[in-house]
Amino acid sequence: MEEKQLWWACSDGKVEEVRKLLQNSQINTNWQNDSNDLTTPFYIACYEGHIDIVKILLNDKRVDINKTNNGWTPFWVACCEGRTEIVKLLLNDNRIDFNKASNSGYTPLYSACCYGRIDIVKLLLNDKRVDINKPNLWNETPFWIACCEGRTEIVKLLLSDNRVDVNQERNDGSTPFHIACYHGKTEALKYLLESGREIDINKKDNDGKTGLDWAREKGNTDIVELIESFKKKIEDQKNKFEEEEDKRKKGEPKSIFIFFLKKNNQQNTFFLLFRIKL
Repeated sequence: MEEKQLWWACSDGKVEEVRKLLQNSQINTNWQNDSNDLTTPFYIACYEGHIDIVKILLNDKRVDINKTNNGWTPFWVACCEGRTEIVKLLLNDNRIDFNKASNSGYTPLYSACCYGRIDIVKLLLNDKRVDINKPNLWNETPFWIACCEGRTEIVKLLLSDNRVDVNQERNDGSTPFHIACYHGKTEALKYLLESGREIDINKKDNDGKTGLDWAREKGNTDIVELIESFKKKIEDQKNKFEEEEDKRKKGEPKSIFIFFLKKNNQQNTFFLLFRIKL
């Protein structure tokens, strides 16, 4: 069966065999191998990282380049597996659905964040067509999962993009801050707190717990100390500002203004204004 031969040629990276098989005008280029989760030749080529074969298939109009495997597109799997050059190639093809999610709602960006594919994340963030806050079925965003998995470099990268919603809640009310506290992701949490973004550290989830509550319950002492230190720093800054503002008000000279009216011979009236400091 030539369709099966095409699939295996794409899987094994056999470029010339793929060229030869595609010469058959009757071959089904989108045949799915049921022993491999219904993957197509194009999907398996993206999965395995065979860029020369991907280029060949992209130029064949018979190939459905968005055909899914249980909801996962070839572009999705290239992002998930960290196939950087293939992702670059596919981003230049307007036929690709860059935000197509899996059946559970996992987008290509979500999967790249989840598995720490930082080069892929950079590529996707630089493409305005990519929805960077699109959540899955549980309302988990790419930023949420990066914090959950402790992908520190990706967390830093996402925090630098003002489009990223750093407070979007999961269905259980947990924010990225909550989940980093819960799983003990200290380094990710440091960048979160020091980012200058507006993070509500006192926000409670659906269980009525803050991130600090979870850190204490899970025994994440480093995070407890980090949050308490951060809260003290904020309180000290607030007190310092209030003291300086109070000093400024007390030391500010008071003034009164005195107006005089003067009338000349031509019946014109002049206003004279004096300021006297007290």
